[in-house]
Amino acid sequence: MTRRIRSIAAALVAALLPGTAAAQSADDIVGLRAGMSFDEVVSLVEQRDDVTLVETAEQWVRQSHGIPTRQLLRGSNGVACVEGEKALRAGGHVVCDTMRGRFEARKEVTNEIMIAFIGMPGEERAAIVWRRLVFPEDQAPTVAGLVEALTQKYGAPRVQAMDSGYYSMSHRPGTTALNWLYDPSGTSIQGNDSLLSRCVNGPKPWFSAKHSWNGGCGLTIRAEIVPQPGSALLAQELNVSVLHQRDLLLALGQFDADLKAAVEQQAQGATVKPEL
Repeated sequence: MTRRIRSIAAALVAALLPGTAAAQSADDIVGLRAGMSFDEVVSLVEQRDDVTLVETAEQWVRQSHGIPTRQLLRGSNGVACVEGEKALRAGGHVVCDTMRGRFEARKEVTNEIMIAFIGMPGEERAAIVWRRLVFPEDQAPTVAGLVEALTQKYGAPRVQAMDSGYYSMSHRPGTTALNWLYDPSGTSIQGNDSLLSRCVNGPKPWFSAKHSWNGGCGLTIRAEIVPQPGSALLAQELNVSVLHQRDLLLALGQFDADLKAAVEQQAQGATVKPEL
């Protein structure tokens, strides 16, 4: 396990650097991006040597109503919690938690990839990608080094903050937040403080049960660097998320309509009509 943890930290900067694409056009996390099919995502996640378990969950943002949807995928390392081991909070995250029965309870997770999907069975498309990396104290990269690596991949952040404020109301104390924000046409948002605030404060850099989205926002990339306890210069954790907010909202509308039609079709002929 120690060797695996060290390899994650050592390879971090290389994993964040862009490939042949220009830095400003990067829209992925380790090759995973919104719009990819379920099979494409699974293939990439299963090939990673820092992932030992891949799991799917039927529901996340929408109730499936009995339709076998696949709305979440998690790829992670770590070890399984023993039976009866209670969930507890460690390093700002709950370990040995099943996320309301969605996934296996695990601990010592240092690498976690989460992908949210929208679409009917066999037609799922990735909508949001998250990645969380946790660094051991003796292998911690510097906060400045992570900021540099993120900037090399995604370009200069449109908004960078170290404290809660107008552009970062969901800011967690002591963290460094970086944000790359575009409108639906792909143009970097400039000079529109209200839109910038809405685009930043909807989706979170870390996976959560609750998010919000805005149709005036396009590609949105958010990163959060959590410092080591007692050292503002060394990083303990990195969270990154990528999504296209307007595309997500449009896809959710279609998903809702498709789910409704599928449930109504299943119910036809199966429901005994009462005598009226």
